[in-house]
Amino acid sequence: MPGHLIIAGRRLLSGSLLRLCNLVVAAISSFFLMPFIVHHLGDRMYGFWTLATAFIGYYGLLDFGLSTAVSQYMSIAIGKKDHNECRVVFNTALRIQSFIGCLALVATLLIIGVTPWFTKTHEDAVLFRKVIAVLGTSIALTFPARAYSGLLDAELRFDIQSLLSILFVVLRTSLTVVAILGGYGLLALAWIQLIATMVGTLLQIFFAKRQVSWAEIHGGSIDPKMAKAFFSYSVFIFLAAIADILRFQVDALVIASLIGLAAVTHYRVATVLARYYTDIIICITGMIQPVLSRLHSAEDRKALEKVFFFATKVSLCSSLFIAAGLIGWGRPFIARWMGANYEDAFWPLVALSVSVLLDVGQNPSVSLLYATFKHRVYTYMNCSEGLINLGLSLLLAKPLGILGVALGTVLAAFLIRVVVQPYVVCKVSGLHYGNYVKNSGNILVRSIGVLAVALALIIWGLRPNYFLMISSAISATIIYAIGSWRIVFDSSERIQLLSLINRKQNSRADLMSREAIVP
Repeated sequence: MPGHLIIAGRRLLSGSLLRLCNLVVAAISSFFLMPFIVHHLGDRMYGFWTLATAFIGYYGLLDFGLSTAVSQYMSIAIGKKDHNECRVVFNTALRIQSFIGCLALVATLLIIGVTPWFTKTHEDAVLFRKVIAVLGTSIALTFPARAYSGLLDAELRFDIQSLLSILFVVLRTSLTVVAILGGYGLLALAWIQLIATMVGTLLQIFFAKRQVSWAEIHGGSIDPKMAKAFFSYSVFIFLAAIADILRFQVDALVIASLIGLAAVTHYRVATVLARYYTDIIICITGMIQPVLSRLHSAEDRKALEKVFFFATKVSLCSSLFIAAGLIGWGRPFIARWMGANYEDAFWPLVALSVSVLLDVGQNPSVSLLYATFKHRVYTYMNCSEGLINLGLSLLLAKPLGILGVALGTVLAAFLIRVVVQPYVVCKVSGLHYGNYVKNSGNILVRSIGVLAVALALIIWGLRPNYFLMISSAISATIIYAIGSWRIVFDSSERIQLLSLINRKQNSRADLMSREAIVP
């Protein structure tokens, strides 16, 4: 088992690094494209685009949580080394997801039909119909490929997924710049999304089939037993996804209806930064679920808890630094990036950064719930937070503007993520609540101490100047990384991390005799 964990750890490490590279490329693209598009098309048109993509984002609900269910059951089958079950999982998933792709096309037609109900002018209705038609087709084509994506996730080939994502971002960004400079509008952006999606989807299928020889399409109907298992697992993921919309994606609709379209763009400045914060932590710890699923399948409770607590340490340590960075560099960065007129996005960014910290800092506990089939309690918590967030956002939007919407998010997150989640996770997972709180508190205290030193040494860089911001951010990262390495992580954890990185100097016998911690 330790040897297998070492191999899995190395795959996760390489995949995590490539995911971070992908995130850096996507962030650079987004930070370049957003002001570029806004300044060429205007606040109203960009707000229009934001609403269109928000509608398309709801298509994710059609997945019904099946993508996560496929990855989970595939990981369980791999953990049992049952290739026949793997084939059943794959073929059942492919058939169901293909059917869902057809439903996405039907949903696109329905949205096109009701477009006049929520657009103010005939010109807006025509444009919205065309944009939705193209974006809806783009999303529909991705559903059959999700079976192949789940296969790559279960095999821990996040490196392939990341490389394809980088290609997608580069292609989309290049075509967008050409289209905007050529004088084209939102419809061209939608077509670019479709073209890039088609290329990425075809390549994903190609590499998945090369990676796993047993992933063959067999004739026959959907396996009813496996389909039932999928839906019994995914129904709570589906409800959690609805709650995530209430927590994060409904804000744009609240602002558009109560404040105005231009305010959507200003709030978008804050949400883009908060989203990348979330993505970074998912890159670092979000890949841990397949490993926990395999350990749960193998009934290796000791290794499962060890991996979980180590991932929690990494998540909290990383999350705290990024939250502090967004708050510290947020105002000068927004002023330099988007202009002084968008500085009203800073305080919403502070609130959203705190809410994301409360959420993703405990991301490994969510992975643990999914891996051990205890995820329904997470769904209940998510739904509660989403409803509280929506209610508070509606209440605070009018008197406080976009800051009130962000405050609704952070207040709901504090109630659920701080007061409720730690106790519930420990209770249903068999963890000792006192040990979890003590371990988390110890990590935070040590990390805050290192963070205070790092920020004190780079305060000179908190100015609206790219060179100063980048150089100070790099300096703070180095200081924090070195300090955390020595103070937050103990000697045994440092040895295990080095063993994952240093492939060549460790013999197979040494690897098999060593007790691994997988990040």
